Amino acid sequence: MMATLFGGDDSRTDSSISTAGARMEELLFTGEPADADRASELRRELGDWLGTVGVDPDRAYDVVLATYEAIANSVEHAYRDHTDRGTLDIRVSCAAEGRIEVKVTDRGDWASHNSDPNRGRGVPLMRALADSAAVTSDQNGTTVHMIWDAI
Repeated sequence: MMATLFGGDDSRTDSSISTAGARMEELLFTGEPADADRASELRRELGDWLGTVGVDPDRAYDVVLATYEAIANSVEHAYRDHTDRGTLDIRVSCAAEGRIEVKVTDRGDWASHNSDPNRGRGVPLMRALADSAAVTSDQNGTTVHMIWDAI
């Protein structure tokens, strides 16, 4: 089953997939504007969705916080040197056994130009909250990939 739940622009897809008796819930946002207002909305929508699919509230808090940090980094860093506003994609999957996987992808560059010692805590926070977290960049953009293992 696949249902579009957000507006008329098909930017959010919520699906439930069953394969060989295993069930997986998936949430996908595509082409989202990389701006602070939308980042806050995405944070709320993700939290609501995690509750709907039955994720433990403490675990959901960690997933939402780490995902929001990845989104905020895309908003702040990815398109800093671009004249037009960029976009990002978010894919969240929750497997029946409790494994959660999140990917936040933008098409920009996170190259740090800030020497402020009070900055730079986002990636360590993501790594502390998730069981696995990796940030990869290439000429096409940056992807944050986080995994929370089954409990």
